Amino acid sequence: MASSLPKADASRSSISLGSAPSLAIDIAINPQFMVGAAAGIPLLYDGLGFLRYDLRTSYLLLHKDNLYIRAIGGAFGDINLRTNAERELSPFGIEAGIAIAYHFNEYFIGRVNIVAGIGFPRSTGLGLFAPSGGIEFAFRPMENIEAIAGFNGNSDLLSLRYLF
Repeated sequence: MASSLPKADASRSSISLGSAPSLAIDIAINPQFMVGAAAGIPLLYDGLGFLRYDLRTSYLLLHKDNLYIRAIGGAFGDINLRTNAERELSPFGIEAGIAIAYHFNEYFIGRVNIVAGIGFPRSTGLGLFAPSGGIEFAFRPMENIEAIAGFNGNSDLLSLRYLF
């Protein structure tokens, strides 16, 4: 999921760089409500030549001990950057689902986002795998830095996240 995913345990704003390559920003309106955006070129999906984006919002549903559950909803799409390439992409879609995070201790966090997507006009292939979905394992050596390994809808494998 690496860092371009929305985080169930987010209570502060953050900016993330992922290996896709991707860039994400999430803004905390308050500790329960977040808005965010991400964009990436998903090279693992043979993504050279298209840009994948999402605009999302999330709301904290449950925080009990080390467990966090957050609802996610938003819009996403794939934009063809090469006009001569024929590729079946969905320039607009909607995504909805849940994000779950568990803090094993103060340094290690597990996260999974179960997010369905419906792309328009083609809801096949990448149009079904929303950018906000994925799984990750985070290491937080400092209060405001995370190193993340995982996989998400933007094809990030590794990422770095700064919390502010």
